[in-house]
Amino acid sequence: MTSREWDDAQVVAAINKLDDAEVSALVELLEESPGILRQTLEEYGYLRQERTDDNDVFVSNQEATAITEAQRELASHIDGRLDTPKTADELVELVGSDGAEFRQQYNSAQYRSWLSEQLNALVQAGKIGRYRDGRNVYYAETPIEAIREWVRSSELLLEDLSVDNTTQIANDTGMPASTVRNAIRSFITSNE
Repeated sequence: MTSREWDDAQVVAAINKLDDAEVSALVELLEESPGILRQTLEEYGYLRQERTDDNDVFVSNQEATAITEAQRELASHIDGRLDTPKTADELVELVGSDGAEFRQQYNSAQYRSWLSEQLNALVQAGKIGRYRDGRNVYYAETPIEAIREWVRSSELLLEDLSVDNTTQIANDTGMPASTVRNAIRSFITSNE
């Protein structure tokens, strides 16, 4: 058997396990939105998201994101201070002002660009949440809180929230899909 025949056999076996509605939805997705199907499979780890730059291939959907000492310190410093979500500018005032304890250790905290980079690394690591409301980006204490705010600003109902919203929320918030999916599951579990 060639590898192509083996792949087709696996596909047929998998499709035979699906009910008619699932097969119909899969066919529709394949015909109308192959990009969304590929993105979903990449986010769930079934496909590797590969890019080539100068003939180098790397996998971008990592399981864990390492954070630096400065980012760890920042997370510790803002812990409990994001009782209401804040913009990067508000956080610069909080941790980067002249008298702020964090700025005494990291002088770069006075610069919005540096602080935004550190905050975004914390978002990618799943340590804090992030969402957009209009033109503003807000940082929240947790990804669950960011999703709650995203639902509110999107004028949806919390009852309608499901893991099916993962891709849309991840795209809208800039949080990793795995973080969004885990936060949604935690949110749903806590509200049952």
